[in-house]
Amino acid sequence: MLDLVLETSTSVGSIALGNEKVVVQSIEFKAPQRHSASLFPALVRLGIPRLKLRRIIVGLGPGSFSGIRVSLAAAHGLALVQGVPVIGIASAYSVAYQYRDVPKLGIFADAKRREVFCTAFANGNLERSTYLIPIEEIKTHEALFTLVVSSDPLPGITKRAYPHAKDMLALPDTLPGWVKDQPLEPIYLREPVATRPA
Repeated sequence: MLDLVLETSTSVGSIALGNEKVVVQSIEFKAPQRHSASLFPALVRLGIPRLKLRRIIVGLGPGSFSGIRVSLAAAHGLALVQGVPVIGIASAYSVAYQYRDVPKLGIFADAKRREVFCTAFANGNLERSTYLIPIEEIKTHEALFTLVVSSDPLPGITKRAYPHAKDMLALPDTLPGWVKDQPLEPIYLREPVATRPA
């Protein structure tokens, strides 16, 4: 049985079909086109919904809130038709997999409002879950890591790294980062503005 992975948390989106042993097919798409315009044609190219799936995996960010929402909506629609579960994982795990030999990896992403998301890994293992820092503190946090990467242009961070759906196929089921609770939500560390008391 095959897993379908949807990853649209950054400007480089991707989908992949496979399992922990093999990547059957992987498709990548980039801005300037919105992921909502690229995702569905890519799914058709993979042969979805014709193929029978084991489960659907969605990258939950942090990153583009609307991009992640598109993947979640598509995943839940497909899961309903196929009768399979949807599970999520922080997209940063994919980047950590790419740099699993780095002793101290800092994965940064633009959180807007002059703040930055940071997730810390040590040799591919989560060391600190995603947290927010003021953009002015990037340099201070950079010093904590052997390597820092970002999918977004951020002050002082020159190394670009993007999560890829195909890497998520290789993540072990025993990883503590899997999110199986429903409904799945994008990683968003702020209280919604609309619900704040006046």
